[in-house]
Amino acid sequence: MPCVPASVVLLASFFVGASLLVVATHARLAGFLSRGSVVLAALPLSAAVLLAIYVFGEDSYRANGTSRWEAYRSPGGALGPMFVLSVALMTLCAALLVYAGMRRRERLFRLTACACGITSMLLLPATTMGFSLN
Repeated sequence: MPCVPASVVLLASFFVGASLLVVATHARLAGFLSRGSVVLAALPLSAAVLLAIYVFGEDSYRANGTSRWEAYRSPGGALGPMFVLSVALMTLCAALLVYAGMRRRERLFRLTACACGITSMLLLPATTMGFSLN
C-alpha cells in the first residue's frame, strides 16, 4: 500500500472541514451545492479513504513493512475504535449530504455539512496524530 505522509492527511482533513463549514454557513452556497450533493459528498469520503490509506499503509519508522494499524493499535486501546468511528462518521455524513441534497432539505444539508466539517477538523486529525506519534 502506498505511503502517505501524515501532513497530507492533516491538510486534507482541514481542507475538507473548512470547505464544509463554508458551505454550512452560507445559505446561498448551500442551496446551490445541495443540487450537486454527490460532488460535495465526495469530500468526506475522500478524507476517510485517505485516512484509511494512511493507517493501513507502511509505517515509515519500521523497515519490515509493518502497517500503522499493527504498530500503534494496542489491544484494548482507543485507536482502533477511534479509527472506525472516524471512517463511519465521515461515511454517514456523506450519505446524509446526498440524502438532504436529493430531497432538497436545505436545513438538514447545512447541519450535516457543519457536523461533518467539525468532525473532519477535530476527529480526523486526532486519529491521524494517534497513529503517527510514538
